[in-house]
Amino acid sequence: MMLKSLIDAIEILESKDPLNLLRSELKGVEYEEKKIGEVTFIKVYYGSGGRERVEILGRLGAIQMQNTSKGLVSDADGAIVTLAVLLELLNLKEKGITLDIDVSFVTNISLNAKLIPHQPFNFMVPLIGLDEALKEEVDPKAGLILSIDSTKGNRLAKFDDFALTHVIKDGYILKLKDEVIDIYNRVTGHEVYLVSLTTGDLTPLDFNVYHISTLISPWLYTDSPVIGIATVSKQMIPGYVTGVQDIEMLEHASRFCLEMLKYVEGGGKVYDENELKELKEKLGESNLQRVKKWKT
Repeated sequence: MMLKSLIDAIEILESKDPLNLLRSELKGVEYEEKKIGEVTFIKVYYGSGGRERVEILGRLGAIQMQNTSKGLVSDADGAIVTLAVLLELLNLKEKGITLDIDVSFVTNISLNAKLIPHQPFNFMVPLIGLDEALKEEVDPKAGLILSIDSTKGNRLAKFDDFALTHVIKDGYILKLKDEVIDIYNRVTGHEVYLVSLTTGDLTPLDFNVYHISTLISPWLYTDSPVIGIATVSKQMIPGYVTGVQDIEMLEHASRFCLEMLKYVEGGGKVYDENELKELKEKLGESNLQRVKKWKT
């Protein structure tokens, strides 16, 4: 049950030593811990030899800010959802239910982050910086990346449930397939909420333009499609405050990720490949390809 897995994930991440609890919880799975400076990444691989590989990427600066506060911060949402989906897959496996798909789970379990200037609230980014973090976070073997990021400190995406971006691929913003929107509708029980992206959102963070969050920044490090899954709020909430986790929204986002894995397992596509082909034939390669950090 996803709600139980979500609560278990929160119990682990809000502890004083979440890494120790994770090591105990994830015995018997392909688990990697990598520390760069003061930033700790975890990478867990769910393998079945499936035809497809999807990455569930929890983006954040840190799960806690132990130097200034006590408890999980708003920015922790990406890690919470990532871990909840992983625990649910492992629970299903114990019940004899496995997915014929490979999944990599990557997130940041750091207990402090740095703040950089942004309006209306400063961004939380990993202590090693965004670019160095993304180099570690993005799985180059994944054919699809679901990027989960707390996106509450803005004036644009103001909903009472999680929101999606359209697909980012090769510098183009491509419409989500209707089947993906159907999954969202079924999971949430309401119309689709979309994050309004601008061209600036596709640029590196060092461009002096507005970025709603670092939600879709992984596209800069992959040729695979990226979908942003944003935990949002009707109020403007900075990433570094505590006491703002919305259990219903987090459960919806986690369940959406699981249903997306099932969809991809069944051969589902997230965008219309003919539309991308048409755009490239009529317009050529996107100029945004020039700012990518990773090249094939």
